[in-house]
Amino acid sequence: MLPHFSKIQRFIIRWKSRSLGPDIDSIITVLSVLIYMGKSDKKEDNMDKQLGIAKHILYDRLKLGGIASFVLERVIVEVGEFIDDEGKYIRAREKAFDEFVQNIQLYSFALDMLEGEENASKLEMLRSVIQKSYDETYSLKKESKRILQVQESRFLH
Repeated sequence: MLPHFSKIQRFIIRWKSRSLGPDIDSIITVLSVLIYMGKSDKKEDNMDKQLGIAKHILYDRLKLGGIASFVLERVIVEVGEFIDDEGKYIRAREKAFDEFVQNIQLYSFALDMLEGEENASKLEMLRSVIQKSYDETYSLKKESKRILQVQESRFLH
């Protein structure tokens, strides 16, 4: 069962984690989305399992334990808000997909969080969405590709 925080507690948690930087904000978004995404058929016990995996990942990858505890609290607050407001989850999921495209190293969080047969379809869906976004972001349009080929041929000859 996810811990429940009062409005004041949520405010304090957000205040404590406000200046951790954009990289930590990305981790918070990604982990929150992955925990909520990892739940199966709205089972709370699976979210607890996902939260345990996230805790292990945070304490393993963030060398400063104090920061890991702040980040974990913030992740719990975010997941609680996703439970209350599905629209907030959808917006955060889009942001997480963008974060994956901008920093592909964050995909390792997804590999760790969504391992196992029960999450294989979610991981595959995530992989395909990221791949599509990555291809769109980092591909050249036909005209640009042609101009680049002409420039390359002139430079090489």
